[in-house]
Amino acid sequence: MKNHTYLTLLFSLFFMGSSSAIMERGDYPWTTTLRSFYDQEMTKELGDVRWLLNLGPTGIRARIYPDKPDELVVKYVFQDARSPAKGLINIGDIIIGANGKKFKTSHRFGRNLSGGGGWDGPMLELAGHLEDSQGKDGKLELIIHPGGSKTTQETVALQLRPVGRFAPTFPYNCERSSMMLEELCDFMVMDYESSNWKKANAFYGGPHGHAHQLLALMGSGIPKYDRLVKENMSKYHGKRYDPAGGGFAMWGWGFDAIVMGEYYLLTQDRKLKPAMESLALAMPQGCHNGDGIYTHRSQINLRVTGRKPYASIAAISGLQMVGMSLFREAELPFDERLYSNIHQHYLNSTSPEAVNIAYAFGNADRLNNADISHRHAIIQLVDHKQGLSGRGPGYICPTGMDGIGEYEVVWPTKADPRWKPLDWLEKEAGTNILTEHKGDGLRRVDRNSPRYKVAPEPTKAYKTSKTGTHLAPVGMGAVAHLIGSQPESWQHLGNHAANTCVIGPGNGFDGHAASNLHGFWSVVGAARSDQPKKLREYFDYMKTFLILSETHNGGLILQPWGRDRPNCNSDISYGPRTLPTATGAILLGLGKQKLRITGSGLASKTVATSPTKKQGFGRTARILPEKYFPLLDKALLNALGELSLNGDLKALPMTITKVETKVLLTKVESDTTLIFESTTNKKQTSILYKELALEDQALLSRLVARIRPASKDAQAYAGVFMERTGDTKTADQYFQKSGTELRQQIEGLFE
Repeated sequence: MKNHTYLTLLFSLFFMGSSSAIMERGDYPWTTTLRSFYDQEMTKELGDVRWLLNLGPTGIRARIYPDKPDELVVKYVFQDARSPAKGLINIGDIIIGANGKKFKTSHRFGRNLSGGGGWDGPMLELAGHLEDSQGKDGKLELIIHPGGSKTTQETVALQLRPVGRFAPTFPYNCERSSMMLEELCDFMVMDYESSNWKKANAFYGGPHGHAHQLLALMGSGIPKYDRLVKENMSKYHGKRYDPAGGGFAMWGWGFDAIVMGEYYLLTQDRKLKPAMESLALAMPQGCHNGDGIYTHRSQINLRVTGRKPYASIAAISGLQMVGMSLFREAELPFDERLYSNIHQHYLNSTSPEAVNIAYAFGNADRLNNADISHRHAIIQLVDHKQGLSGRGPGYICPTGMDGIGEYEVVWPTKADPRWKPLDWLEKEAGTNILTEHKGDGLRRVDRNSPRYKVAPEPTKAYKTSKTGTHLAPVGMGAVAHLIGSQPESWQHLGNHAANTCVIGPGNGFDGHAASNLHGFWSVVGAARSDQPKKLREYFDYMKTFLILSETHNGGLILQPWGRDRPNCNSDISYGPRTLPTATGAILLGLGKQKLRITGSGLASKTVATSPTKKQGFGRTARILPEKYFPLLDKALLNALGELSLNGDLKALPMTITKVETKVLLTKVESDTTLIFESTTNKKQTSILYKELALEDQALLSRLVARIRPASKDAQAYAGVFMERTGDTKTADQYFQKSGTELRQQIEGLFE
């Protein structure tokens, strides 16, 4: 391994000029049609190109370009009488700062970013300026390049409503929160009573739109909404649940359970009991044999209709579990085996670092160690009269596979992307479950033994250190495990899920398909965190969502969040204002603690207060151009190689994502291979550098800085890596150690 000065390769680029290395990912989401009744003015003028960033209550919509990530390019200005920017800001203007300060940080595009995605860059800075202005006289001074001309700079003053600042204890004991909560609820009521989208007196936005808005109104604690809520809840009295029913019913079951459970606990409305009892009986039939794994349709419906199974969806299971926790709190019947099975799925998706859920639970649709979980197949019998249930399609055949004769597997097939090995089919014929399927001679076979790997119950609190990008089921798990008096191990898991949410506010709206499903449930999940300082940081960040999404003409608007995820956000069609408005209202409603999901029954929430700041928010991570990444990696490997070659690697235990136990870096074998040794059993593991997560690489850079405390280069390099992870506090500590001259050079690296 060649001997290079620690940062030689890196700093050789200082004099080559810098340009954005962020690659354009097509025009998504800026060319996406946003169906919004309240944005018709913009729709008529711009046509289909209208999903843009809303810049708070200014009346401005903007776009960020990858080659100008620290600028907001104005794409539309509302011209109605309520628009503060009317006649002052024009399409094509470029906003480069506000209130006398130019934007200093760049926006990062994409998902799964170090430190999270979300609102970083000029949006975060603008949110701080908006709060500063509205906390005083309402005057917001925007610094612009008129018409996009970089040779001209002007300051334009907009007059906003002076509504005061959010309290340091936001959303608790906060006057502005209470005022905004009522305004958002009023908007939902107005939309409910109008016929803008549909017939009047209906909530818009699909099943989650209906449920989220009802829960937000209940959770507001404002009496004037009681009549509307009661009117809607009376529609649940006659509901009965058919496990063989059609449509994507499993979502509705989960939302109904939560809405009825919360209202029953608020009012003791006994007319709801028959519907709740019907739902409790149906829930285990919606999945297979009460196993807790759900898809869009019930398992019985899939067999009755002959449809192929769909992938497992953890969020549906999470909704059912929250509902059952509410039933349990209300001392109403629920299926305890199903409840326990969903809990087990959460355990199986949990690591010491985080509750790791993407789309499905960790063991729902794949091989899990030696245990094949949730295997199923469709077979065609030669003798169609064998293996009948006696009750028709959808029901279990009491004889199982005994005596069914010859058969052919018709699903899965190698052509189907969900192909799975079928060695279990005959090996476990005595325990497999056979179900009558629609079609002549068709039967479904489900593997029943062993069903799932059983993860152990936690005996102590987790040290949560990671977040995720699909936080809806994680937030649901936090609430479900912490409602009421639960066993200590459940509380450990619930706190772990809550802390997984609280670490990643930037990822809160970045999950699959329905961004506000993730936003809503990650908010109520994060609020259960037992880390006051982390929770304070989370709430301070989430203020940005409220400030930037507030429109000039009512409600909150759905923002392009991940900005690189086309065709995966149904909210742009099913609730572009009602859904984010409900999410904002439930966030503000945390301060009221009226519902079990918002903290009812708990002591007053203890949250650290926000530090006093003169203006704006704290420093966000700066962007390091991607062209530097290979050189940074090369320099780190060189430094580690030198330490290994000279015998200077010290036995410093660390935790990396690829290994469950603490390990020691013992050797660097080549330019790319690192040898780690377990601190518990001395087992060695070879890991390629490229397989390490960014957080692991940053940890190794800190290892070098610790071994070489006198090396300013080593301290600077660790600072650069920590900046990339988003931990600017630790990065600044390393930069301080690197000295003034090197620190100034580093400034030139970032955009």
